[in-house]
Amino acid sequence: MALPNQVLAHFASKQLHLSPTYISTLTASLHAPLSAGVLANLHTTFLNSSLQQSAAQQSYFPPAIATQHNTTIPGPTLVQVIHVQDIGKSRIAQLEALEKAIEEAGPEGRRVVELPAEEGEDGENEIAPGAQNGVNEGISVGKSICKVLLEDGRGERVYGMEVKPIEGIKVGMSLGCKVQVL
Repeated sequence: MALPNQVLAHFASKQLHLSPTYISTLTASLHAPLSAGVLANLHTTFLNSSLQQSAAQQSYFPPAIATQHNTTIPGPTLVQVIHVQDIGKSRIAQLEALEKAIEEAGPEGRRVVELPAEEGEDGENEIAPGAQNGVNEGISVGKSICKVLLEDGRGERVYGMEVKPIEGIKVGMSLGCKVQVL
């Protein structure tokens, strides 16, 4: 089996339908056999790409979905998140929470944590539990229920609502991340 077909079969086994043209372009420079490292690299490249380049027609929204209301999207559909709004908070409150989280994060997502000097048994300073070298784990502003703007590989955009809170969908998340609706 040719390398592009192997890669297409691998992604299809994960219910990710990618364009054969996109896969051919990715695998054109590969001469090594398909390995876990190569697949991990291909996954990363896919996640960093635009859905307009990489998605196949099987993963698009159904036709005329934008004119339908209160509809469940049949899966599997591959979309990317364009915008997130927490409907439980005003836009001003969301903006203030984002600004506060960015300010607390400090430059480049890092925050300086001043710890009281406590001598350990061997004379070294101890780090307080949870302080982990001052690294912030990302912008977290809390949330209730979010309204999201989703875009498929065709470029069609629809609004969606969380029926129940989904971990990872929140104000301040990386926009453009890929989501598979099953």
